[in-house]
Amino acid sequence: MKKLYMIWFTCLIGLLITACYDDNGNYDYRKIGEVQIDGLEETYECVAYQDVLHVEPKVTITDGSSDLEYFWTLNLTPGSSTTSEKIKIELDTIGRERVLDYPITEKAGAYDLTLWAKNKANGATSIETVSLSVVTPFSEGFYLLKEINGGTDLDLHLKDGSYVMDILEAKDGQPMPGAPVSIGLDPTYSFINAQTEYEITKAVTICTENDVRISNIEDMSVIYTYNTMFLGEIPTGEKPYYIWRNYFGVGYTCDKGIYFSYQAPSYQLLGTGKFGLPVLVNDSEGTKPSFYGVISSGCWFFFDELKGRLLYLDFNGSLHTFKDEDEEGKKQPYPINGIPHKLKYFGINYIAADKETNGYILFEDENNVDKLYIYHMVLSTTNIYNPIKKVIEVDASSKLHEADLFATYESTAKVMYFVANNQIYLYDLEQQVEEPLNPTGMVTGEEITYIKNYYWKEDAVTGDNFDYLVFATHQNGKYKVYMYNILGGKPNGGPVRVLEGDGKVVSMRFVDKDMKIDSTIPAL
Repeated sequence: MKKLYMIWFTCLIGLLITACYDDNGNYDYRKIGEVQIDGLEETYECVAYQDVLHVEPKVTITDGSSDLEYFWTLNLTPGSSTTSEKIKIELDTIGRERVLDYPITEKAGAYDLTLWAKNKANGATSIETVSLSVVTPFSEGFYLLKEINGGTDLDLHLKDGSYVMDILEAKDGQPMPGAPVSIGLDPTYSFINAQTEYEITKAVTICTENDVRISNIEDMSVIYTYNTMFLGEIPTGEKPYYIWRNYFGVGYTCDKGIYFSYQAPSYQLLGTGKFGLPVLVNDSEGTKPSFYGVISSGCWFFFDELKGRLLYLDFNGSLHTFKDEDEEGKKQPYPINGIPHKLKYFGINYIAADKETNGYILFEDENNVDKLYIYHMVLSTTNIYNPIKKVIEVDASSKLHEADLFATYESTAKVMYFVANNQIYLYDLEQQVEEPLNPTGMVTGEEITYIKNYYWKEDAVTGDNFDYLVFATHQNGKYKVYMYNILGGKPNGGPVRVLEGDGKVVSMRFVDKDMKIDSTIPAL
């Protein structure tokens, strides 16, 4: 598109010229023809490579003349998650008529759409700027990570009920090899593209049992794989677990350690998106992270199986331990270091009224598999002392002993969900009692493959928020995902949505066009 090089000069002239007059000797002044723009919406939204932006404003001049000149310009909104001071922003002319019909080919992001209307007779100019949100077919909806035909693929179910199936096969000709492990989301991922320029995008991250894929959410193209995501030598023999975003970087965890890539585009800190060496405790001690971990205050909390201790990776990429004693130096009855148990699940819960982030770890006794313990902790990055509040031994009769799928209600009630022998249960973490759940509308006999409390609570514009209890099932090579509203920690009524497709769902992520670096995203 043609660059508008004289735009600031025109603007300056328009601001300086506020009146004109006819000098016929009697000095009879009259007001100039002022330009008025009406009929613009505050915000427009378009799908890239699909929509044509149509805008038809009303433009008037006070003296009734109609000799006007128009310029429509479009540029990335400064300070948006898709821009940085280190990235050049160019002001482009996209139209020269009052009515704008512009095919959207821009990348997903937030843009300023500006109409400049100038009275040719005297140069008086009116300028109106509104917002344009550009999304792609992959910008909003529920991503379902699934196992299909022995490999890993991805389906996207959009909020309007439409869907895009088998995305990886469509891009690559085949699913990713190996069974799926996890899916993550980075609302502001920075990397260096093929033109050796910094680029910022939303990214979907996938870990399989033997590979990793970081994809650009705009077109699902590959940014990095396991073989290209390291700065130096490629590690061998690792089992990938999960890739996630915190405030100032991207974390990657596997069974051999934890990695960190420092970057925060929203704070003008760009990075390559690649990983160096594993992060060490006290610059010397390695770790063996558990698969499950949680994010709190922008930090990643996990259990180190190597030394049986709780650690957290802070938002600057440093690893921290906790002391076994309390603030007065008194040893606590349950040490946070040297825990001789096997972790089965790590969940999180935040009660706004308490202003506490609760962590719940389900441990299996290392010496007696018939014994289970639930460690209740308060997770804080400002506390270096023992965070354990209490430890509960699970009753021998509890179905938790037979469970293989777990989740917590992350945002309200202190409850855990689990699946044992294909039956869903609710476990009250305060009262230590459980009850079976039989959600309305679920088909009996389907294998339950995934359970999760999933929510989005940051849509301030349309209020299109949700808080669901989600169950995925599998039968005869096909999946169903049931989504329920929650009341008192339990499914309320029938499913709000049921998603269907081929394969077996093992995890999911929701993406919204307005997600930012500090958006609250459910844990792994």
